[in-house]
Amino acid sequence: MPQPCDIVLLRFPFTDLSATKLRPVLVLTQPNISGDFVAVQITSQLRHEIQTTLTSDDFELGGLPKASIVRPDKVFTLNDALIARRVGKITETAFSRILHAVCQYLSCTR
Repeated sequence: MPQPCDIVLLRFPFTDLSATKLRPVLVLTQPNISGDFVAVQITSQLRHEIQTTLTSDDFELGGLPKASIVRPDKVFTLNDALIARRVGKITETAFSRILHAVCQYLSCTR
């Protein structure tokens, strides 16, 4: 079961639904009774206007093969049945920084 701070790989469909590709996400919430949880996109495409950088120092366990960013503007509700595997866990400090960026984007902080 995924936990906040976990980075997991999921099979995301292409927009035309012709295939899927494994993509990392950062888990923000524990799954509810139905297995649904909230997560944000992680990408190695470093050219986005709204982004928070992940460095190797941000990881408590595991890591990602490429330099990556978190997209606070890409928030998803997903189901734990979609998870292929866990690839890492970030520190509480990094999680707080990213959660703050998500809340700023969503205007849930003052």
